[in-house]
Amino acid sequence: MTTDIATMERIEKQKRDAIHSEVVVKNKAQNFHLENTKKLNEARDIFKSSSGLDNITEFNMSKFKSIMRGN
Repeated sequence: MTTDIATMERIEKQKRDAIHSEVVVKNKAQNFHLENTKKLNEARDIFKSSSGLDNITEFNMSKFKSIMRGN
């Protein structure tokens, strides 16, 4: 009887872990996409506002480079 309870607990834990990993992976992917979209839009805005980086401030250039490096 103790073995049956231990087996049932182990199975339940495996089910919980599987569901948890599905949710965590999905949330990480959504967050990654959201963050990258924000960074892309910010880099695009800097690029457009500086006439293709020809007329860019030092601050915006460092920001742009940081985004492009992935920091």
